[in-house]
Amino acid sequence: MCRFCDKTPGSGVPESTPGSSLAAAFRTWFLLLLLAVGSSRLGHAAPALQGKLERLREEYAALHAQFSADMRALAEFCTQQGFADDAQRIRGLAVPVDQQTADIDDLPEKLQPDLPQGLAPVENEWRIRLRALQTEYAKDLYILSRRAITEGQPSMAFHWIREVAFHDPDHHQARKALGFVRYEDGWATPFTAERLRSGFVWHDQFGWIQQPHVDDYERGRRYYKGKWMSATREASIRNDFRYGWEVLTEHFEIRTNHSLERGVELGKALEDFHQFFVREFAGFFNTKQQMQALFNSGSADIRGHGRRHTIYYYRTRGEYIAALKRKQSNIEITNGIYMPNDRIAYFYDDPENPSGLLGTMFHEVTHQLLGESARSIKDVGEHANFWLIEGIACYMESFTRQGGRLTVGDPLHSRIRWARIRLLEEEFFIPMARLTVLGRREFQFGSDSETLARVYSQVSGMVHFFLHAQDGVYREAFVEHLSQVYSPDSRVRKRTATLDQLTGVPFDELDGQYVEYIKDLPSAVDDTRAAAAPR
Repeated sequence: MCRFCDKTPGSGVPESTPGSSLAAAFRTWFLLLLLAVGSSRLGHAAPALQGKLERLREEYAALHAQFSADMRALAEFCTQQGFADDAQRIRGLAVPVDQQTADIDDLPEKLQPDLPQGLAPVENEWRIRLRALQTEYAKDLYILSRRAITEGQPSMAFHWIREVAFHDPDHHQARKALGFVRYEDGWATPFTAERLRSGFVWHDQFGWIQQPHVDDYERGRRYYKGKWMSATREASIRNDFRYGWEVLTEHFEIRTNHSLERGVELGKALEDFHQFFVREFAGFFNTKQQMQALFNSGSADIRGHGRRHTIYYYRTRGEYIAALKRKQSNIEITNGIYMPNDRIAYFYDDPENPSGLLGTMFHEVTHQLLGESARSIKDVGEHANFWLIEGIACYMESFTRQGGRLTVGDPLHSRIRWARIRLLEEEFFIPMARLTVLGRREFQFGSDSETLARVYSQVSGMVHFFLHAQDGVYREAFVEHLSQVYSPDSRVRKRTATLDQLTGVPFDELDGQYVEYIKDLPSAVDDTRAAAAPR
């Protein structure tokens, strides 16, 4: 993890004087903030920003309400005709997508089949009606998603475009916008299509392997440098990291001396993460013009497209430290790190804390995805806005797949829970106007380690606030800010618009809204989450 994430006092974070720039001011500012909360315009974003969102959401709500009514009516018809199981499934389609158990990212790989021949007339009738209703709804929602793009709401647009493909899996424009191509009788990403054409198949345990090798691998044989051998023999060779396994996925190249199976397992988790990250932060990875092109032709130049992100995963902590000691003098205090100079994220296996490992990995890979979004981005956060770099990575530690859905931002995750504790119980708060102008050195070295831990909690909470408050009213402004901070154009980075400018809300009002937002978050937490607290 980043050098200054989750560190206890004395663990390598440089100490400073008790009167450091951050530590000296926070309590006074917090007390002034509490006095101001009652009179600030809490709960109100800039009118223009709020108005655009409300109009789009109202149109979506009306569109979905009609679709839901149609689904319920059709379900009632099926019930009356004796198709109880089908009626239950159709009622499920009436539920808003964000409340369903199915993940809209898991789209069908095959083209929709024609309706079966020989159905009874009544069954044929409702099946035709169901497909027609879903197709028509998807058509109207696609048009609305294009509107969202023109009104500067790319994240909303991409949520809707996935819902389009969920209800009409063969919607050509939606599939292209999501990066799929036709392959034989189905849909695939260009990478998957290339692998399949080359005679490879995906195996959940062994990754991409040649079709004729599947039976041998399942029997414990391995193919290495043109020879077949036992899995044990191969493992003894690959224990040396220089000869370790290389696992290729759509967006990652994972090198490890742990095991092929572990590399594949991590690859699947990272692909889930990448898929969610690009979906949620669509506005970061595409300019408004690129988003328009993406919807028009499916060929937008997404930042970083076509280059895999490299992961090194060591079998032991000792190997991890030995490999990185020359590059990072205090590598012992980390349990994972992204090195921007060599564009590699490094980790080691920790069997005693597998969930912590994934949190660390999502944190560092967030740095990697953002940092590698262009060929070269230097000095990010060096002079200002460093809070954002660490805040977004801490926030993304909460990523998980639960109940078939990809989610992030659980308010009971330790990062967000501690943001609440620091603010409400420890009365720690640094005004956003002060915090957001700090560069890397002032942010990391401007305070003692205990205060710095509190700062990390606050910036985690701030990201949660800007992404979720008031149903995401500040989300696009936040993503735009993130995009400018990481812009490959140094002129943009030097003139990054501040969040008060992008939201149209003064910082002192944002401060007050943040306090109210954090106060309203759930506070109950189980022992498992509490154990991971960043103290």
